[in-house]
Amino acid sequence: MLPVRARFSSGALRSWLSLVALATLSCLLLLADDFLQQLFTPNNHAELEAGYVAVLWLFSLGLWLSNLRWLSLCILLLFAVMQLMQLANISFFGEPLTAIDIQSLLNDPGEVRETAAHSLAGHWPVLLCVAIPYGLLLALHWRLPGRVSLPESRWALVLIAVVLLSKPYRATYRNLDSFAASPSRSALHNNLNVFSAWAVHLAFKPEVELPPTAYAPYGLSPSLSGAKHVWLVVADSLRSDRLGVFGYGRDTTPKLAAYLRDNPSAFVRPGIAAGVATDVSLPYLINPIREPGKDALLRTGDINLFRFAKQAGFRTHWISSQESKLLANLGSRYLDVSITREDHPMQFLKRQDRALLDVLDNQAWAERNFVVLNLRTAHLPYAQNYRHEAKPAPWVDQGPNGQSNAYDNSVHYLDSLLAEVVADFDRLEGERYLIITGDHGQRLGEGGHWGHNDLVPEVSDVPVIVIGREAQPETMASLSAERWISHYEAGKWLAARLGTRIDNPNLRPNEHFVHGKLLFTDNFIQRVCETPDGLIHHPPQQLSMLLKQPEARCEG
Repeated sequence: MLPVRARFSSGALRSWLSLVALATLSCLLLLADDFLQQLFTPNNHAELEAGYVAVLWLFSLGLWLSNLRWLSLCILLLFAVMQLMQLANISFFGEPLTAIDIQSLLNDPGEVRETAAHSLAGHWPVLLCVAIPYGLLLALHWRLPGRVSLPESRWALVLIAVVLLSKPYRATYRNLDSFAASPSRSALHNNLNVFSAWAVHLAFKPEVELPPTAYAPYGLSPSLSGAKHVWLVVADSLRSDRLGVFGYGRDTTPKLAAYLRDNPSAFVRPGIAAGVATDVSLPYLINPIREPGKDALLRTGDINLFRFAKQAGFRTHWISSQESKLLANLGSRYLDVSITREDHPMQFLKRQDRALLDVLDNQAWAERNFVVLNLRTAHLPYAQNYRHEAKPAPWVDQGPNGQSNAYDNSVHYLDSLLAEVVADFDRLEGERYLIITGDHGQRLGEGGHWGHNDLVPEVSDVPVIVIGREAQPETMASLSAERWISHYEAGKWLAARLGTRIDNPNLRPNEHFVHGKLLFTDNFIQRVCETPDGLIHHPPQQLSMLLKQPEARCEG
């Protein structure tokens, strides 16, 4: 017979091994619904993220370690309901549920029930995807406590609370757009974000009612285009007046300047960003929408470059050195290829934006391709973007002017990357078009301010660089005639290259709109007017007020 101490040690070891095994099994079951859904629909793009899996395993460990059956069952039932809503939304709409969607569902439950009833035949696998893993989880937590010897600690409640409350706490000091759902993120991960944002920002609060817009709907018609390749490159925080090709005192863009000298058909213009934050400007660039208050078009995807490209037979690519959550409201359901820094975390950590060039080189191009490249190069902290480079930066990024110099170094680094992107583009064959722009500009110390998110001229200032190869002269001339090129104008021009003409009856000459840092709310909007003497930036105005004054306009 074993001594008491030996029996105790072996019993304790078995208990801890049982705990680890159950935590691992529970973690796998919590991840399973995404991969089950991927058997039934291509709309679910969830991928495993190591950090998230580790947190989910610790959370599963905490549920078993707490030994509180009622708590585990309540949490898992809540998760099951959330997952049912999330996977149903992915199955039906092709994109993850957002905080705004949750509020809309609760505001009109009758329509939701009717739609669900009529759509059940086509989307019933959602029930299976949730019922199998969560049914097994609920059964395990109902039957095993008391029957299997497990360690027990009330400290596990702290772990559970940290996981469940960290997102709602973060929502108290971050805006709604900080919790955008990512198509490549686990559905449960997205739910922890969007339900937290909904609970803090939207639940039990009166909904903001915006006045109806007086804008007429857009018209869409086929556009004859012989383009084989259409590329759009969006660099973060890129401001035109800090580029050498726009007359800046420092030669921050020597390779771009040399290319423009050798290719006179290419041209540069100062541009006007659609928004002052990435998660606002990108949606309005990829969904070319000019007028404020037409946010519903972002959700339908009717005016979307990826959609137009798919309809015209292009293979669609999104390659980004940033997080996948930026795909929110970009039309991810129309993507054939989606690669972000989460797909190659170590590669991007070591090589930053240069890793994007490696990904680009590995692409197998179809006969026709629409490619969007999203770089982070000039984003704060600027110096971090080029630290990995063996070649020393041109300007000293320490001391009183260190941060400003670091920004110029980032632009100089971007110039070397763009040279390789353009070289790859030039090696393609057939009629092709490339636009390079920034998602927004940047405050660089003016008045002591840095960064973006503010409706000021420095933040809406972006460059627009247009390159055509084997291109139609009249096609290039239609854009080069512009003195400034807004994101809307660039997007509309790209749409025509992708086979769809956008007819906007609301166009007013020389008038542009820049959106504030939020989507789907009573955002601040800035009207920008072109004049012979330059741009006039009107004072920012809340959307609700602007919609009440549709007659206001830029002076002719």
